[in-house]
Formats: sequence, structure tokens, C-alpha cells
Amino acid sequence: MDFDVRMPNDDDQLRKAFRTRVPGLFIRITDTGREYQVKDLSASGFAILEENRLFKEGQSFQFDLLLAKKLFLTQITGKVMRVLDNGIVGCNFAGLDRRQEMKLDKLVLEVQKRLIELRKAKKEEI
Repeated sequence: MDFDVRMPNDDDQLRKAFRTRVPGLFIRITDTGREYQVKDLSASGFAILEENRLFKEGQSFQFDLLLAKKLFLTQITGKVMRVLDNGIVGCNFAGLDRRQEMKLDKLVLEVQKRLIELRKAKKEEI
């Protein structure tokens, strides 16, 4: 009897979480104070645009998450998963506590709900 057992690796995990854009969402790096707009967000990670190549794959860093210029979450650790040639830096959240996970999940869920409502409204217009 032949069979194949395959364990998921990091590549298999890419894009499994719903990703969305949240207007007004920024990260502020703790060490430098630099702010970057979050290009997309999921419950497991986020992407920013950083064209100066200041981030390296595997690098960990501390940051705060700002929503509409107000502090949303503090003292978060991010880990750089990939740095693309176009300046996009893909990061995962690392070591979130339960409260932080819940707030992020709620934010992503609220954005999903709004997108669904917008799609329904557009279909009703047609």
C-alpha cells in the first residue's frame, strides 16, 4: 500500500488567513518611532511598504499599532517573513497575548462584515 504523508511547511501557510486593507492603520516601530501604513492585515500578520530596505527576513521588532492615529495595540512583536523587490515587507505577529489576539480578530472581523455589506448593497443596486 502506497501513501504520501506531507507535513505543512511555511509556504503552505501563506495567505490562509483572510487579508484585508484597513484604512488609517499604521505601525509605529518602538526603537525608531518610524511609522508605516499597513497595506494589508490578517489575524496572523500584515504587510507594509518600506522601499529603503531597512528590514531583513527573519528580523524581529517591536511596534505599536495605530488606528485612526490612536493607539490600538501596544508592545507587539513582529517577525519579517519576506522582503519583496517592490518594497513590500510581509510580517507575522509573534507572541501575541490573548487580549491582543482578540482585538486583532475583532478588527479583521469588523472589516469583513463591512465588505460583505458593501457587496450586498452593490448587488441590490444592479
